[in-house]
Amino acid sequence: MGKQDMTNLDSRTGDAGDGSDRSSTAVRQKAKKVRANGDGWQAEKSAMTRKAIIDAAITCFVERGYTRTTTALIAAQAGVSRGAMMHHFPSRFAVLQAVVSHLHATRLMEYRELMQNIDDPEAALERESIRKSVVAAWKYVNLPSFVAYEELRAASRTDAELGDIIADVEKDFDRQFLQTVKTVFPHWTKVQSLEAAHDLVQFVMQGMANSHMGSQKKKRADRVIDLVTDTLMRIYQVEAD
Repeated sequence: MGKQDMTNLDSRTGDAGDGSDRSSTAVRQKAKKVRANGDGWQAEKSAMTRKAIIDAAITCFVERGYTRTTTALIAAQAGVSRGAMMHHFPSRFAVLQAVVSHLHATRLMEYRELMQNIDDPEAALERESIRKSVVAAWKYVNLPSFVAYEELRAASRTDAELGDIIADVEKDFDRQFLQTVKTVFPHWTKVQSLEAAHDLVQFVMQGMANSHMGSQKKKRADRVIDLVTDTLMRIYQVEAD
């Protein structure tokens, strides 16, 4: 083999080596990307499964009650196997913790969304605006998230394990809830009885929701809403002037 031939061979060998390096790098990068995408998908799938289980638990608490809701029932409602259920939530206690935490955030978000833009700080506070907020509060206590939480809260009176979970979030929720009220109702921040007015609305609406009115529900609810509205209007007129 001549010198020129050897040079050509060296050249071809060198090209092959460079190409091999580039190919190996590309393969490694592709493999890394596939693994990353796979990990991302698994994480997303896991989060979706957890949410499905939490949503299913809430549905069960609303439709069947606390005492009749089992982990097997939740798994069936979520459409997952018992194994998948146990993988994400190894005990009923773990499910309850996740549900209460989820409801804590959801209830605040839903209240904020319902009350948003009702109280316009640039306009005078009128009775119509106050009534809209009371109607929104009535809608709030009829949402599945609220009904499910009330079911758990009622059960926590005699269930020590559940009571511990509820107690951990109650104070924090009350604090954040009142702060949300101050944010969405700017006119009321100058009212000394703001907290009492807030409690009045919430306790009356909550009590009315829990009364399970069997007859003339809308008429009776409208009557109470008007009474609460007029009371709030008087409080505002006296204390905000």
